[in-house]
Amino acid sequence: MYRKLTAAELDVILSSINKEQHFLYYSYLTFRRQNTVHYGQYSDQGELLGVLAFLSGLPFNAFSVYPVQQSFCLSSMLAFMKDELHLHNYAVGSFIINEQELQVFASQLEFYSPPQKLLLMKHIHEDVLPTADKHVMHLGPAHFQRIEAKMNELQTMAFSKEELQNPFYGVMAQDELIAVGGYHIYSEDYVELGNIGTDVAWRRNGYGKKVCAELTRQGHAISANVYLNVFEENVGAISLYQSLGYELICQQYIVKFII
Repeated sequence: MYRKLTAAELDVILSSINKEQHFLYYSYLTFRRQNTVHYGQYSDQGELLGVLAFLSGLPFNAFSVYPVQQSFCLSSMLAFMKDELHLHNYAVGSFIINEQELQVFASQLEFYSPPQKLLLMKHIHEDVLPTADKHVMHLGPAHFQRIEAKMNELQTMAFSKEELQNPFYGVMAQDELIAVGGYHIYSEDYVELGNIGTDVAWRRNGYGKKVCAELTRQGHAISANVYLNVFEENVGAISLYQSLGYELICQQYIVKFII
């Protein structure tokens, strides 16, 4: 049996979920809840087996999965959601899952492309953060058009206009925005850095590190929990984040699949 979960049922899941092992779904339960729908798969006895959620407002079919029991069948859940959401045949969906979940679900998915390893890192060592740099400035509404243009130019995957309500920081040169960064989530519960990039012509000058340091510093101003995600193949970025005091918390995968 499949049905949409109520707000009260989502609150029950929220009370017991491990945020760092189910980082994406935690955001669907909290800061992204108003833009999500959550459907549960139930046994004949009414026991919740697992949840599949969908987030609207992104330029791709953004899902998140939360298995509860081993008998949860993701493939049949996706077929159900395809009908509920009126998705066309061979539509592509994506979600982020941890390493254990990938092993469990691999046989139930038709991969659109090979899964990409994504590392969840948490800021642990505040004492190694460099001092604030005068070149890094807070970007207000006057910069929003430039930020959006830069996100498109850098092909930032998960940027949404709603995130402009969170702080952005960047570096300007010759009246151009050459390095920028912001937050996917910015709250007392936790902060997630995102939308970070530097123009190709200005790379290897330390601007990205300066922006990331300021984002981290400002994140800690409101929360003890500061995170970011980075592709495993991006060894330069990983090294940069480690130099700022980040440590690996969870190995995840971005999975694109045929629905």
